[in-house]
Amino acid sequence: MTLIGLVYNKRSIQAIFFIVSFFYLTLNVSAQSKDTSINKNTATNNLQSTASSFPDSIFRFNAKIQSPKRAGFYSALIPGLGQIYNKQYWKAIIVYAGFGAVTGFMISNVKKYQYYQKIYLGRIDSDPSTTDTITIYTTDDINTLRKGYRKYTEYTAIAGSVAYLINILDAYISAHLKTFDMSKDISLRAMPFINDRRQPGFKIAFALK
Repeated sequence: MTLIGLVYNKRSIQAIFFIVSFFYLTLNVSAQSKDTSINKNTATNNLQSTASSFPDSIFRFNAKIQSPKRAGFYSALIPGLGQIYNKQYWKAIIVYAGFGAVTGFMISNVKKYQYYQKIYLGRIDSDPSTTDTITIYTTDDINTLRKGYRKYTEYTAIAGSVAYLINILDAYISAHLKTFDMSKDISLRAMPFINDRRQPGFKIAFALK
């Protein structure tokens, strides 16, 4: 492991933030979906029918109309579960892939931090019998690596916390949008794009039919 590894590690953590933001900002809100075509009377009748058929419980996946509070609770309990409750299975896959990447980076960074921490403590102690097999790094280099991986461990923890909160917020908002009544002649779409300078970004398209 060289000092260049710290730069690569930093870019990898930045990639996690970008991937999470990219997939969650490319949400499509359209009046053409089946859920938005349900009128208020039908939604009310479905809720009454479901409530009479099944006892009230927070653990209920067979409701015809998703509850935003229940969706948020599921995602807070187990990340991705709220997306499954909303029947947005592709989002659940993204959630699990994101948390898998965060977990992998966390394990890797913690191991590397502990490794260089042990070597650093061995070099600065007063015991002459303490040695290590690393000869290409000075004590200052080892200290830099130790501090770097500790910092990236903290960054990874922050990335995981942000992804967890986005997971809950997405499940809650998506459940709201499933019962949001909008005219069939109006659509709003957010999508990624790359400009002439090859810089990534997002654009919003608003259409009237």
